Parts: sequence; C-alpha cells; structure tokens
Amino acid sequence: MSGFTSFLTALCAACVFLGAVQLVCPDGSMSKPVKYILGLVFLVTVISAAGLISDGFRSDNSFNTDIENSDEQRKSAAAIYVYANVVKSAEINFSEITVCTDKTEDGGIVISKLIIYSDCAEERIRGALGAAAENIEVEIVNE
Repeated sequence: MSGFTSFLTALCAACVFLGAVQLVCPDGSMSKPVKYILGLVFLVTVISAAGLISDGFRSDNSFNTDIENSDEQRKSAAAIYVYANVVKSAEINFSEITVCTDKTEDGGIVISKLIIYSDCAEERIRGALGAAAENIEVEIVNE
C-alpha cells in the first residue's frame, strides 16, 4: 500500500508543479514548445512514479496455473478452515492445523490425517472435534 501512496504523492506533486510552471509560461510563439516540454516532463514523472508501485507491491507468491493442483489446495484450505472454526468454537488454543489428504479416482480428495498443534489436553480436543474426526486419524502435538 505504501507504493500506491508514493505513486499518488508523486503524481499530485508533479501536477501541482507543472500547473504552476504552465501559469508562468509565456504566451505567443513559445507557448507550444513549453507545453510540449511540460507534457514530456509529466509523462516521465508518471512513468518513474509507476516504478514506485512495482517496488511497493513486490510479492513472493507464485501463481500456480495447474487447475487440478489449485483445486486440491482450495479444498484442503476449506477443510483447515472448518476444523479451525470447530476448535475455536470450543475455545481451544492452537497454533496450526495441518490436513493431510489423498486424491480419489474421481478427482475428489479424502482427508486422511489431521494434525493439530496445541497446548490443550488431547481429550478436550478430541471431544471438541466429535463426529468431524471419526473416520480420520487425528494427531495432536503438544507445544
């Protein structure tokens, strides 16, 4: 976000400065060349300010174009979200939840193992999960 605000700041400063210079600009035969130069200065300012945006929005995220893999990741993330909400609603402190999945023949996923990193008692966590964890292996890592 700081890159975007830097861009807007540079753009506004350039507009104010170039507007003031254009007001002082002489009329007559020198008017067109001065306006042309001011337009070039404005263009260079916008292009250089756009460089601030690219510096401010650097991301180390790699975008996966494999639809099958991203669909599996989306389903895993949804499972993690559901289990995290179940554990949070039982007021159990945890630092991480990991879901191990297997891919089925029809393209779906099956949750095979659930790993919960928590400082709470194992019985309390299993009680909170209840029927949501009957058919899968649940591993609880105490921190």
